[in-house]
Amino acid sequence: MPSIHSTELLLILVVALLVIGPERLPAAIRTASLWVGRFRRSFYKVKSEIERELNADEVRRQLHNESVLADIRDARSDVRKVAGEARSSVNKIVNSKDFDPGASPATEEQQRNAALEREAAVSGAGAETEIGTESEAETQSGAGAEAGSEEREPQASPATTETTAEAVK
Repeated sequence: MPSIHSTELLLILVVALLVIGPERLPAAIRTASLWVGRFRRSFYKVKSEIERELNADEVRRQLHNESVLADIRDARSDVRKVAGEARSSVNKIVNSKDFDPGASPATEEQQRNAALEREAAVSGAGAETEIGTESEAETQSGAGAEAGSEEREPQASPATTETTAEAVK
């Protein structure tokens, strides 16, 4: 609202007295004050209604946020519960007497293939067969960086291989 100083108000009253006249001035002031009062009341009603709506929207947002947070808390507790169950299950398996970390079909197959390759290398019959990759061929022949080398490192005997295989199991 604009601020009106006392000198400005006095000037407006003098001009109104001259224009309206002394007989009708009190009635004009009363009518003007009623209109100003009605304007102020309607302005404050609209203002309070807007504030109420904004507060209602804010309350709705808070309720929505609280429900979202509750959903997040529920999901977090569910995840913790499942993680705890998984942890206890893994611990139960690891702590069992029958647990063997190397006991998988792939590991047993790899051990059989390695034993067969060692036997073939010892007998000398499979010296020139392809293994599949260069790194396996280099490991089997013991050639290392020299691909054309005829010398071989001494191989373990079959009895040693069986003992090693039993120790791994």
